[in-house]
Amino acid sequence: MDVLEGIVTVCLALNLKYGYNIKDTTGKVQEKVKAAIENMTGLEVADVNIRIAGVEVPEEA
Repeated sequence: MDVLEGIVTVCLALNLKYGYNIKDTTGKVQEKVKAAIENMTGLEVADVNIRIAGVEVPEEA
């Protein structure tokens, strides 16, 4: 997380389970992270950047 003149930029790495929609999931995470930081700190969040670190694939039985 970087803070410059009261504006925040956040970078996250996520592991997702196989089958989840990446675009929908990351969009929801961005909204929730932005709202939580702004509500807790009063700072403006300019960007929430998300990198997909991996996809958890279920093992075959």
